[in-house]
Amino acid sequence: MNPALRRTGMLALILLGALIAQSTWVGFFDHEDYQGQLDARTLIAEYSVPRGQILAGDVVIAESLPSGGQTYKYQRNYPEGDYFGNITGFNSFNYGSSRLEAAEDSILDGSSSLLAFDDFWATVTKEQKPGGNVVTTLDADLQRTAYDALADAGVKGGAVVIDPQTGRILAQASYPGWNPTEVSSNDGDTATAAWTAVNEDEDNPALDRTGQEWYPPGSTFKTIVAAAYIEATGADAGTMVPAGNEYDPPNTDHVITNSSDQCPDQEMTLEDAFRLSCNTTFARLCVEELSADDITSMAEQFGFGEAFATPLETLASQTGDISEDAFRAQACIGQQEVRETVLQNAIIAGTIANDGERMQPQLIDRLTDSQGDTVENGDEDSAGRAIDGDTAEELRKLMEAVVEDGTGSNAQIDGYTVGGKTGTAEHSDSSENRLPDHGWFHGWAMNEDGEPAVAVAVFLDSYGQGASAEAADISGTLMQQVLEGGGE
Repeated sequence: MNPALRRTGMLALILLGALIAQSTWVGFFDHEDYQGQLDARTLIAEYSVPRGQILAGDVVIAESLPSGGQTYKYQRNYPEGDYFGNITGFNSFNYGSSRLEAAEDSILDGSSSLLAFDDFWATVTKEQKPGGNVVTTLDADLQRTAYDALADAGVKGGAVVIDPQTGRILAQASYPGWNPTEVSSNDGDTATAAWTAVNEDEDNPALDRTGQEWYPPGSTFKTIVAAAYIEATGADAGTMVPAGNEYDPPNTDHVITNSSDQCPDQEMTLEDAFRLSCNTTFARLCVEELSADDITSMAEQFGFGEAFATPLETLASQTGDISEDAFRAQACIGQQEVRETVLQNAIIAGTIANDGERMQPQLIDRLTDSQGDTVENGDEDSAGRAIDGDTAEELRKLMEAVVEDGTGSNAQIDGYTVGGKTGTAEHSDSSENRLPDHGWFHGWAMNEDGEPAVAVAVFLDSYGQGASAEAADISGTLMQQVLEGGGE
């Protein structure tokens, strides 16, 4: 071989070896330094163009505005403030992202494969592409009404309104709320102060009380018990059931009573027992007529045990341990270890209104590119039949009686058929001191053509006396707004 070629080859091998050694050193020893630089460049690139909007219909609830800075040119803004903070979450280079900002990040930051045309156009123009938009199913006016009603009640709480036939979520309000704008600020001091404030607030305003927390459902759980009883025994609204104002469950000294001695007769129809919310009836049915499997199976058919993704993740509601008669007696009046989310309770009402078919809850109407053109529509998926049509019909009779002449009369809407169930739930603090009762209502309304138009659940945390009546009143207001076409 020519000596000059040999020397050239040796030099090339030495250089190649040095390159491999340097790459290995960087990969194993300087990785974090280089990764940090790469992450910083990625972050700067992300903030050099507007992130996509999140909308409720045509109302912008999250947007990117010019920051006036040279490095980070845009920052996140939430123009509707507290009303939608539980839905949008935040997007911050200091603290990451949450809620829809996290769940739909790839659309909002423009990296989703659904935005392929924007990718192509950005390559042609050599510009950074803007993000796409997320259009939710929420009705902005209805969301504001729900939030304001919870605020007026003066306690923490949540409200969910859904379309029973599609599963689309029309309102999902949590009180107290929060405005994520300052946590999303590009100014580190502003973001840190806001982050500290929201995390040290004992009311935990960043918690979505409709899906990120659960509560004892009180007598609204009797809807599930009634469904299980009807399907297991073939009963109907007119079937005679045990009542009375006291019941001693087996193997316990705890006597179950009714709230106001409203069920003195030893026997009454299922409709009357449901209308009057007789604790004694439903505790006895669960001990004497139904098994633990009957109850848990029915609850699961309605969605218990599922962590719904709307795409916001929720806690899975649970019945707890109901293997013992004494436990089951308490659980069947919505106490013991039963825990339920507000969203789950709205789904139960919607399923009954929808003739027994349960629809998956959905918060996304459509995803669009930066120009507003749809790249994907939201799903409207059935979760299957929870109960048969005959059972749903009997349950609607029970729920109509509650609103027409029972504990849920505050939910009445002139000219419309409305059904529902109230609930009052006892609870204690960490020291077992009893706190004021929770209040619940879940229900539905039919439109003028007799079709299921709206379902709702409202929860009031530690409201005390009159809690369920107030929850029913709020529910009626929300359903009426949907039935009459939206606007306030």
